[in-house]
Amino acid sequence: MTKNITTIAVVLILVVAGVWLWMQSGGTGGVPINVSGTSGPTLQLVERLQNIKIDTSFFNDQQFLGLEAAPKTDISGLQKGRPNPFVPKGR
Repeated sequence: MTKNITTIAVVLILVVAGVWLWMQSGGTGGVPINVSGTSGPTLQLVERLQNIKIDTSFFNDQQFLGLEAAPKTDISGLQKGRPNPFVPKGR
């Protein structure tokens, strides 16, 4: 029991020390990336996706505004099947 408490205390102290050191170093811990000089297929795809413009004027069209939800189907008269159809019959 005391071995577990000691292990937990050591891990907790290490975590606190790591967070403190990370905060003292500025909190980033990463390498700055020059985005303008970076290229590649993934970044080109992201740029293409950012340039997509979607025309949302159809939301104001009278045909769109006149749409109605489909009525719910009445299933009260249908017979219910087995609780789990994937279990072989007889189990």
